Amino acid sequence: MNLETKLIAFLVLLAAFLAGVLAFGAHERAIGAAGVQSKWDAAVASAKVTSAKQTLEWTQQFSTIATHYQEQSHAQVPSIADTVAADVRGGSIRLRDEPTQACPGRVPDASAGARAADAAATAALAQRVADSIAAVRVGDAADAREQQLREQVIALQAALRAERSPSGM
Repeated sequence: MNLETKLIAFLVLLAAFLAGVLAFGAHERAIGAAGVQSKWDAAVASAKVTSAKQTLEWTQQFSTIATHYQEQSHAQVPSIADTVAADVRGGSIRLRDEPTQACPGRVPDASAGARAADAAATAALAQRVADSIAAVRVGDAADAREQQLREQVIALQAALRAERSPSGM
C-alpha cells in the first residue's frame, strides 16, 4: 500500500469517526432536551396545582366576606322618624314639654321629601358597594394572574439552573 492510499483510508476513517461523534452528540442533546422538558412539565404541573388550590381558597374566603358584607349592608334599618313616632304613639317615649294647646297627641309622619332623600342615599350606597365589590374582584383576578406568572418565572429559572448545572440536576 502506498502512502496516498493510506492517507485516503485514514481520512475516510477519520470522517466516519467524526460522523459517529456528531451523531452521538446530537442523540445525547435530544435526550437532555427531553429530560429538561419533562422537568419543566412537572414544575408547571406542580405550580398549576398549587395556584389552583390557592385561588380556590382565596375565592371561598372572598365569597364568605362578600356575602357577609352584602347581608350587613342590605339589612333593613328602621327609620328614626318611624321608630320615634311609633314610640310616642305607644307611650314608651314622652315629649319634654307638654303642649300648651290641645293636640291629638301624635307626632306627624316624616315628610315625603325626607323619605325620598333617604331612599336616594340608600340607592347611592348600594351602588357604591356594588362598585367596590366589582373593583375588588378585578383586583383579585389581577392578583391571581400575577401569581400564575410568578410561578412560571420561578419554574423557568429552576429549569435553566438544572440545565446549566454541571451534574445535570
